[in-house]
Amino acid sequence: MSLHVHPNAGPGALLALGGGVLVLLTRQGTVAGALAGFVVALLAALGFGAGAIFPLAIFVFGSGILTRLGRERKERIGAAQADRGRRGTAHVLAKLSLPALAGALALLGAAPERALALVYVASLAGAFADTAATELGPVLGGPAFALRGARPRVIAHGTPGGMSAAGFAASAAGALAVALGALATRLLGASPEAWVAAAAGFLASASESLLAGTAWGSRAGHHGRNVFLSVASAGLALSARALGWAGP
Repeated sequence: MSLHVHPNAGPGALLALGGGVLVLLTRQGTVAGALAGFVVALLAALGFGAGAIFPLAIFVFGSGILTRLGRERKERIGAAQADRGRRGTAHVLAKLSLPALAGALALLGAAPERALALVYVASLAGAFADTAATELGPVLGGPAFALRGARPRVIAHGTPGGMSAAGFAASAAGALAVALGALATRLLGASPEAWVAAAAGFLASASESLLAGTAWGSRAGHHGRNVFLSVASAGLALSARALGWAGP
């Protein structure tokens, strides 16, 4: 099987390397986490070109900024990330395995590139929607709710399954930022694709919050729910594409 290296893979590979170094310099990730992230970015660059790096950077560096934002308040209420938000290999595998797979399949020419690009962007949109809700919800304030026995109940910020009104807004904004980033670099070819990717990411993030409050979600754990989030985002986006909602 021949490789289908994108014509703009070279600049994309350099951006991927620079991003990995920046993750280390800003202490946003561990050495292993930065290396794993570089592999994801490299596969995206090889399969989709340099345009794939921008939406990935929105997620990676946007997450780092939001994790640090209002950290003292989040620590007081028990909603802060462990290890001061540094992401390791497990975090990368949970949230970025599907984008990496999409890039690898594009490199191999194993599926239509536009469908794979939609999967790539939708899964990143879902990942950033989840992070934005988790990190901004406690900072923006307002009560957090979760379904318990099919009834909404007020719970503490940081509790799995909890979401506030501000968190929902942040989630939507995060998903849209990634999708618009992909549209700006022409990774997605038309605005309907961007809207589908953003909507899929937001809905998957909301579904993951509902799942987190269940016994199954508890057993899956944080990283398992992140895998579900990626798969749900991609599945929703592909379903919309099959229905003709993502353009021709």
